[in-house]
Amino acid sequence: MALKEWITKSDRGSLIPLSFGFFLISMTLIFISINISSAYAVKKQLTNVAEAAINKSVHDINLPAYYAQLNRFSSIKRVPLDCSTATRTFSQLIDQSPLHNKRINVDQINCTLYSISAKVSVMAKLPIQIPFFRNCHRLFMHEG
Repeated sequence: MALKEWITKSDRGSLIPLSFGFFLISMTLIFISINISSAYAVKKQLTNVAEAAINKSVHDINLPAYYAQLNRFSSIKRVPLDCSTATRTFSQLIDQSPLHNKRINVDQINCTLYSISAKVSVMAKLPIQIPFFRNCHRLFMHEG
């Protein structure tokens, strides 16, 4: 009996607080998704710039080591790199390629006789500022 009265009871109320809450949640999710997609796009461009610089810098061959055939008895043949020239070329190419008018920082560069890897970063500003997030975020490219 009490259940029947509760179901048929007519309550009047306002849906404005509920609608406003859903609006705030949807706007926050939209802002977050725009910032995430922007950060992903900047990271993708940073990766492309860094990989192009790495590919250009590996063309610097260590000629004495190449003609000495240091790995002639190895089953894996690799071309030796001139590390000083390769790191200098990489740094110059990165300095010449600003990303969204921001300077790309070379955080770490490792060069061995047969491989080169680097870690670069850029400070990027998010397109939509959300009060509880920081203003600038540092995006890193993994070693490659």
